Amino acid sequence: MSTSLSTPSNLPSQADSLRQQMRSIRRELGSDVEELVEHAERLLDWRYYIQRYPWALIGAATFVGYFLVPGRTVVFPTDEGALARLAEQIPVSVKPTEEKKQGFLAGLLAAGVGMAGKAALGFATQQVAKLLSQRAASANSQSEEAYHG
Repeated sequence: MSTSLSTPSNLPSQADSLRQQMRSIRRELGSDVEELVEHAERLLDWRYYIQRYPWALIGAATFVGYFLVPGRTVVFPTDEGALARLAEQIPVSVKPTEEKKQGFLAGLLAAGVGMAGKAALGFATQQVAKLLSQRAASANSQSEEAYHG
């Protein structure tokens, strides 16, 4: 029982054989990659689908167009006679409401509450702005220390 790998005389011929096989594999791989690229380009080209499936694309376009295009709009007459007839068909009942008159003290209190709310909002805005400017200044000083230090 002899093995072809163990004999020194067969090693150069086996190496040549392996080199030859590797060259053929590389050539085949290059052509396979080129075919793959051509196939991918063809699949991404919209003209390919129009040539290959024209009726399916027409059907899909019709289907999409049917659902995207809005239906026919209904136009209601807007002349005075038509509007008057329409108004007569709608029952309308109007009940007079009594207006509540606000007293002097209630009006004064409402104005005071509104002014106090505006003042509180202004104060809160100033405090938030001051806090943010302090944080920005401390962040700038820390970044300058890190940069120079």
